[in-house]
Amino acid sequence: MKQKAKQHQWVTSGYVIGFMTNKGVVLDLDNMKFKKARWIARTLCKQYKLEGYLLIRSSEKNYHVVFNRYLSWRTITKIIFSQYEALRWAVFQMQSGYLTLRISKKNGENKPKILLKVGKTDKLIKDYLETYETFKDY
Repeated sequence: MKQKAKQHQWVTSGYVIGFMTNKGVVLDLDNMKFKKARWIARTLCKQYKLEGYLLIRSSEKNYHVVFNRYLSWRTITKIIFSQYEALRWAVFQMQSGYLTLRISKKNGENKPKILLKVGKTDKLIKDYLETYETFKDY
């Protein structure tokens, strides 16, 4: 039993659990106010008919956005690179062929917290929420 307790402690302090996708748009928006992150989410959702979005606080002044609609990689790339605030993150993500958002604690920071659910949640948002709930204790 002691072995498992040590392993669990090691895993939660040494790794970050992430949600990965190449099916739809997710964004990592750093160093901005809530209002700006919400504006970006609303604007992209409407402009690209993304059906709905989750707005998530990953840490103070840092946000994640998950949009509902499944899209081609080409369209995903076009949307992400249209956002100046996400360019640095986008370049790194495009190299791997997947987009990744943290869903666990990291370096003593809290687990990302869902702030808003807007619109439909039956596709990529559903995929994200299933993964988020699976690892709710991390």
